[in-house]
Amino acid sequence: MSVYPIIFPSLSRQPSMDTSKSTEDDTIKDSAESGYVSTRPRFTRARDTWKINVRNLVAEDVRVLDYFQKITAARGSNSFLYPNLLPNWSFEFPALNAAQVAKDWNQPGTSSAALPVSLATANVEDGVQALCFGTVAAQVLAAGATVAAEVTSAVVTPCAPGDVYLFHARVNPAQGTLASAATLWAEAAMYTYDASGNQSALAGSGSGFNTSVSGWQDYYATFTIPAGAVGFRMRLIGNLTGPSSGTIALDGSASILMDEVACALLTPAQWYGRMVGSYSLPRPVRFTKLPEFSDIGWGDGVKRYGVNFELTEV
Repeated sequence: MSVYPIIFPSLSRQPSMDTSKSTEDDTIKDSAESGYVSTRPRFTRARDTWKINVRNLVAEDVRVLDYFQKITAARGSNSFLYPNLLPNWSFEFPALNAAQVAKDWNQPGTSSAALPVSLATANVEDGVQALCFGTVAAQVLAAGATVAAEVTSAVVTPCAPGDVYLFHARVNPAQGTLASAATLWAEAAMYTYDASGNQSALAGSGSGFNTSVSGWQDYYATFTIPAGAVGFRMRLIGNLTGPSSGTIALDGSASILMDEVACALLTPAQWYGRMVGSYSLPRPVRFTKLPEFSDIGWGDGVKRYGVNFELTEV
């Protein structure tokens, strides 16, 4: 079992302006006969609580949040990091233009047609779609050759040097007929950006997954923001490496699915100014009031919902 916390799912809307933060008052008061009052704190630390209100959600937001609070978080039992900074949670929202695979997930230009990227609708982990790095039937892969494909998220800002971010995904590898002759795998990396927009690549460190075993597995990676960075975007990368000798003819049976992607602040370098909706919370939290959904009518031709819930740091 992983030592990392779970991560709250991303929603299509940010919290409303009436979201609030309060600190638990644990003061013990003892009144004396002279009229004086002696006070002391009950606990050695004061816990913060955030009351969160989100409006104009769609049915997919309600589905994923309802599943998260009932199953993943086990109501108020499991702690998690808030919020998920990646868009689209499980690639459920459709692409807005030809450059996107799903909403806010772009595929940069690549010369490698040997590793196509698509959205799978079969054997998904959550919802109805998952990101798929696949292979092309009848293509020959030479010894030592490597082909790759990359999908990138929208840019996340702000971030602070020294912040440590946790990436998580559910991954399902199917090597098919590649067997030991070639290997298909996926990983997460990061692009960071300075104030002038200059880009640098950042590799993560964390737990990988077993590419030889099919079935959904957890994949984690941590990233430390370098000096000068003010924003970042996540990179989901699929790689296919050829055999050590000879060639292999692909038959399209190998693929890797990625679903439930998430990225959250694991260890903050700066503790203050972190209100819900403007910055990641600095500590793992639990539900102390479960999500309460409301029907708020129609907007832009679709049904709209609101939700409010309460989070308290552990």
